[in-house]
Amino acid sequence: MKMTVSIGVGVGDATDVEKAVHTAVKQARAQLGDMPAQAAYITSTVDYDAARVHAAFREELPGVPLHGVTTSLGVLTPAGVRNEGHGAVAVLLVGGAPGTAFVASSTEKDGRRAGESAARELVRKAGGKMPRMILFNASPGEEEEMLAGIASVCPDVPCQGGSAADHAIAGQWSVFTHEGPVSVGVSLLGLFGEMRLGTALSTPYSPTGVRARATGAEGRSLLSLDGQPAAQVLGRWMDGAIDDQLRTGGNILAQTALRPIAVRRDMGSRDHYVTVHPAHIHAERGVVDVFARIEPHDEVCLMTGTAEGLVNEVAHLIDTALAHGGLTTRDVKGASLIFCAGCAGALGPRIDEGLRTFARLLPGVPLLGLCTFGEQGHIPGLGNVHQDLSLSLTLFASP
Repeated sequence: MKMTVSIGVGVGDATDVEKAVHTAVKQARAQLGDMPAQAAYITSTVDYDAARVHAAFREELPGVPLHGVTTSLGVLTPAGVRNEGHGAVAVLLVGGAPGTAFVASSTEKDGRRAGESAARELVRKAGGKMPRMILFNASPGEEEEMLAGIASVCPDVPCQGGSAADHAIAGQWSVFTHEGPVSVGVSLLGLFGEMRLGTALSTPYSPTGVRARATGAEGRSLLSLDGQPAAQVLGRWMDGAIDDQLRTGGNILAQTALRPIAVRRDMGSRDHYVTVHPAHIHAERGVVDVFARIEPHDEVCLMTGTAEGLVNEVAHLIDTALAHGGLTTRDVKGASLIFCAGCAGALGPRIDEGLRTFARLLPGVPLLGLCTFGEQGHIPGLGNVHQDLSLSLTLFASP
């Protein structure tokens, strides 16, 4: 007999965190029916204390491994964003036979070692089996290295996910490991067994044709483009939109959300653009801080997008994930959506319009949605990538 997978999602937004978590778990459990929960993917806004959120989920879900990150803005649902101003929590329960899902984490400071150690723990818990897919959630900063570490242990296993977020890039975010919330770390939820999965990572931006070579870069700081200070080159590309920051320094996330940069990756028959969100200008040095790594010699391109394109991207994302998994809309039992917080900021209230696409195209499908500070997904031919200003989707279906 083939084992079915069952997904339940619940959302709570009571002022009292324990009540909010109780409501979310009750809703999610009701959707699982009598299927036992094998893992819980949890999220919360930073309006609640992360330790209390975690403790409440542990109490409501005794013995169920916990995994997740905090979300910016609110919890995303097919009806729109949930957050009345005092916060929201949500949980996605993976139901099935024992062995359907396992959780592992690492708080090692070195990103590659953290990825390796969490992946090894996941495989050990599964008795040496490789996961079909990994839901990846981490603190911002080392995601590329973490993904490389995971790939060294679990080659060719797709990772989909998003990075922990808060409301204001204030470092208040948390990664929810099973042991408790941490500000720096990685948590993995590995999916095993016969379930079918459809995934997609997409971004609604097009290259403008304006490009330069990265001549100086260190991690997530872009020093120079074509031999000139990176901030000056970006300033010319942005047609005056960041002139104040060029003079005095400062945050440029809002100005660049619809005009980001990207690193072009040549995939033979087509190109993939790894979108990168410029975050901050250091005026005295002409340096631009970014939210994804750029290497020296990378080709950096100016991209362009529209709010309309972002709203419409949700339908494209669903179509891509269905096609990838060979699924029809009727097969889908649940979904997890990662929506870049920068994209959400650029959309404002129109994000609800995009989210309602779910209700239209996947009616009744339980959805857990988060707003993140970096997105991860699997690009066929390129492997697992970390990029910004993107949407990442996972669809779960029975065999």
